[in-house]
Amino acid sequence: MIEKAESLIKTAESKKNANEWGLARADYLQAYELLKEEDKKDSKVQESLKKVEQELAFVDNELAKLQYQKGKTAVENGIWKLAIDSLEEATRLAKIEDVAFLEEIKVWLDKARIGERDAEVRNNAEPFISRGDDFKRNGNYGEAVLEYQAAAKVVENLPETHPYYIHINNQLLECRRSIARPYLKKAYRAFHSKHFIKASSLLKRALFIIDNKDSIYREFITKILENVESNLSEKEISDTEDFESQELWEKTVKDYEEALNLYSSFTVTDPFAPAYTGVNIYEDKFAESRRRLGRLYKMRADRLKNNGKVEKAIHNYKEAIKLLPKTDKLFYEAFSEMKKLRVQVTNPESKK
Repeated sequence: MIEKAESLIKTAESKKNANEWGLARADYLQAYELLKEEDKKDSKVQESLKKVEQELAFVDNELAKLQYQKGKTAVENGIWKLAIDSLEEATRLAKIEDVAFLEEIKVWLDKARIGERDAEVRNNAEPFISRGDDFKRNGNYGEAVLEYQAAAKVVENLPETHPYYIHINNQLLECRRSIARPYLKKAYRAFHSKHFIKASSLLKRALFIIDNKDSIYREFITKILENVESNLSEKEISDTEDFESQELWEKTVKDYEEALNLYSSFTVTDPFAPAYTGVNIYEDKFAESRRRLGRLYKMRADRLKNNGKVEKAIHNYKEAIKLLPKTDKLFYEAFSEMKKLRVQVTNPESKK
């Protein structure tokens, strides 16, 4: 056994001298396994084991350098999977004490992982972004919003400074503004015709459309709304509080009913057919339409609560709870607010 191990060591040395690091490593490992089976108290065996361990460390380090160069080149050429595999192997083979080299590998490994992530995001998000851009270009802002929202889900885990994240959110902001502008124009005409209630309702619809993060536009509309409502009595302002877009409600309810019909009428494929899954293919669509309707009820309930319409608010919170999944934080918010309002109904003093 020991003779065979020594023979392998000599063969490994010649391969090492020829810079055939992988082949040399294989021979050293085989020799090492043979030596481990010998009497470890034997001084000759101990000496051979020590030598093989040293040689393996040297060869591993040389292989690490090769894998590092291979990974670095792959990064520069955008071959992300190869880059990650090579750089991870370089990390595994490099000497633990060679901190500078390990840090250098990590820099390139991070680049490779970011590159792979971006490539995956690009492949998944690009179709939505492209369709959204086309819709926006043609003035179909509602359709564009749906596409950009789908793209936003794909990139939601990216940093907010990432170009995709910035582009999608900017497009959403612009599209929502474009959808809101006709309401602003109608509100302007209504105001100058002294139809202040109508102007107030239109401005609130516009405010409902604008994203909460769009502080500039929201502040702009809010100031106009304050000016309009300075011409209204308290009762008139209160009467316009249910200002959700009728079009939005109608569309949301219609989408929910259609999804419910599809979900309810779906029949699973024959279990003996090749494409059989046993899953209702409309489940996701139904769940999403139900969630959207639940959120509308929650938003309406919040507004009613803020205007002291406790009974109506409780009714809308109940509807929201029926529709929202328990995993949605809005479910717990609705449930919590409903409990607080019930206390007000049973204890009038708490309203003061």
